[in-house]
Formats: sequence, structure tokens, C-alpha cells
Amino acid sequence: MRKKALITGAGGFVGRYLAEYLSGEEGLEVLGLDLKQPRPGGPWERCDFGECDIMDRERVFSYVESFRPDYVFHLAAQSSVSRSWEDPLSTYHIALVGQCNLCDAVRATGKEAVIHVACSAEEYGTVRAEELPISEDHPLQPASPYALSKVIQDYHALFCHRAFGLRTIRTRTFNLTGPGQSPQFVVSDFARQIAEAEAGKREPVIRVGNLEARRDFSDVRDLVRAYWVLASRGEAGEVYNVCSGKDHSIKEILDMLVSMSRVPIQVEVDPGRLREVDIPVLKGDNGRMLALVGSTPIRPLEETLADVLEWWRAELAGA
Repeated sequence: MRKKALITGAGGFVGRYLAEYLSGEEGLEVLGLDLKQPRPGGPWERCDFGECDIMDRERVFSYVESFRPDYVFHLAAQSSVSRSWEDPLSTYHIALVGQCNLCDAVRATGKEAVIHVACSAEEYGTVRAEELPISEDHPLQPASPYALSKVIQDYHALFCHRAFGLRTIRTRTFNLTGPGQSPQFVVSDFARQIAEAEAGKREPVIRVGNLEARRDFSDVRDLVRAYWVLASRGEAGEVYNVCSGKDHSIKEILDMLVSMSRVPIQVEVDPGRLREVDIPVLKGDNGRMLALVGSTPIRPLEETLADVLEWWRAELAGA
């Protein structure tokens, strides 16, 4: 009998790639849940999908009871750092109440499903240079409402394991990117601006925020495989950094993308893109993850950036 995987937030960026990977490469039966139907194509040609607000306790219970998953990948959340500053309360509410609904629903089935809770490296906050790379044992020092919401999810998952014996696996994911990501995120934002300039839809000027921050980027296509391996082989109650172990400044990312542009590009700092609090460096220790995932080839950052830019070129050409 095929194993079953339930994905919350399945219509989002990571959710689509995860559904594609699990149903394709791993042959799982997949049910995706999200607020509204995703755009057609991709994994949704072969995976089931249900409209469900993670805050709707009765509906969450109904889907979990009828599907009875072996694996649950909990991705549903308010995922934008900048938006979390605009509405902190909603960010916290979705994080805790939504996850309570899901974990309680799994408990009610009596089935020993693995629950993967997708948390974030933003939980670590500002880390001194001598403390890099960041290990999973580093103190959590959230510096934004989004980061605090992820700490809430992180500790709630650990609580559910210790108090109820749920097989929770937590991941703290560092920055990720890939084709199709929302332009709310830096790589996709830069790539879209370049593609629009190439298409003559905007002046050839990229507006940027803080370029000195350094981040540890992973390709979403590598990330979803790591999520599966950690969920299927990881230790219940454990937490794993998901990252490349390498950091790059946002300026390096911008310079690589600009070098791929088909038109000359100028760069201007936009004060509106500067965050109230911006962590200088996030670079992860991925040793605990690699012990399970192994030395699978990882896409070079330049390849990922080129793919993101090509995606935006195709998207604008078809608009």
C-alpha cells in the first residue's frame, strides 16, 4: 500500500515543489491543503487537493481523519518577515492555533504519523561572527514577529512530542529560493526587476534594500528532498538545520543576477525596502542534516539564480 503524505500550505512555493517530489520521485499518495485552489498543472495533475483554512479546526480534523496520512508536512503559515511587522498578532495566531489544530487532529486519529514542522533560521536572530556557523544548539533570539512565530511553532512541536508522544520533526530552514518564488523574497524580486527591464516594462534600474546582509541560500528543489529524508529517517523530537553551509552577501547575489542581464542595469537603494531589524549574517551548520541526507549533489547557486531569472522571463513573455 502506498504511503500517504498530507501537506498544509500546499499551494505555496515550497508546497508545490514538495508535492511534485513526493508524488513523483518517492511515489507517495499526496493530499495538499490550502486556502484556495492552486493554479493547475504540475503536481496537481496527479495529487488531490482540498480547500482548507488551517484555522478551521473542524475542517482540519475532517481532512486528517478521512485521509489518515503517514506523513504530515506542515508548511501553512504567514511566511513574510516584512508582513509580520504589519500584523504581528495574526502571524502569531496562525502559527500557534493552526499548528494546534493539525497536531490535535493527528492525535485524534490514533495513527503514528510523522509531523514535519517547517521552522526557520530567523529564530536564531543576530549571531556573533565567532559563533558561526550556527548549530541547532544555539540560543534562539528572534528579532521579528515572524521569527517569534516560528519559535512558537518550534517549541509547540517539541512539547507535542514530549507530552503526547507525537513523532514531530522540526527543521530550521535558512534562506531558500528557486523558480516561481514570490517577488516578496530578495532573489525573485531582483530577477523580476531585471526581466521587466529586459522586456521594456520598467526602467533599467533595480531598487534594493540592505545589500550587506549575508545569507545561506538553498535551492527549493534540493530543499524538498532534504525535507523528505529528514521526515522519513530523522529522530522524533529532533531539530535539523536545513542549509547549504555557505553564506553570500545580498550584493553578491545581485551582482551575479545583473551579470546575466541582457540590458545594462543601474542599482538604487530604496529606503522603503530597508527592514526595521535586519540580521547581519545567517550561516548554518548543516552537519546534523548531512548525516541523514548524505552527499547528494547540490545545485550551484549560479545555476539556481539563472533558473529564477529564466522563469521570470518566461512568465513575463506569457503575460
